[in-house]
Amino acid sequence: MPWWSWVLIWGGLVVLLLAVLVVGGFWLWRKLAAVMPEIDRLGLIQQELADLAEQSTVPYEPRKTAVLRPAYAVAAEREAFLEAREDRRDARRERKLERANALIHADPMQFRHLVDNPKKG
Repeated sequence: MPWWSWVLIWGGLVVLLLAVLVVGGFWLWRKLAAVMPEIDRLGLIQQELADLAEQSTVPYEPRKTAVLRPAYAVAAEREAFLEAREDRRDARRERKLERANALIHADPMQFRHLVDNPKKG
């Protein structure tokens, strides 16, 4: 093969590579142009949600440590916490029992139609 055929082959490969890069860049630019309005819209929605969150939340107020508060207040708070925890546990236990009973206790007549109408063959 003469030397100029290699130049033509490599020149064609370089031109093909540049064409692929240009087409890929154009495709990527179109995708980016289509996404940018959605990103702007998402920013507006996020800002609205942040404003609503600021309006609906109560700012955090740090409490004094238990050592600096009266003992009756700490005891009452602890008692309320324990009672709420016990209520949550009881409710969870009741939900589990209801689900278990629903799974265990099936209607005995549920498949009665299979016994009443045996296949005739």
